[in-house]
Amino acid sequence: MAISPDWHRRGIGTAMVNRLITDLGRTECQLLQVKTLGPSRPHAGYAATRAFYRAAGFLPLEELKDLWGNNPCLLMVKPLNVS
Repeated sequence: MAISPDWHRRGIGTAMVNRLITDLGRTECQLLQVKTLGPSRPHAGYAATRAFYRAAGFLPLEELKDLWGNNPCLLMVKPLNVS
């Protein structure tokens, strides 16, 4: 999922995540995951991405050093409501 920087901070990403969570609520899915550049590789844009996901309720689980070659991958998860 990506939103053009020109469209950041307008609620589009939040609406997309919320819609996905609503749709997944109709399934047996219990956990949503995202991957983004890990914090051990400083990058202002990806720091903002991680902050967005944290604000959406995602929790950092693990930084995988070798998944994307020299770029560390941060795995973040969000538990979904299980009925």
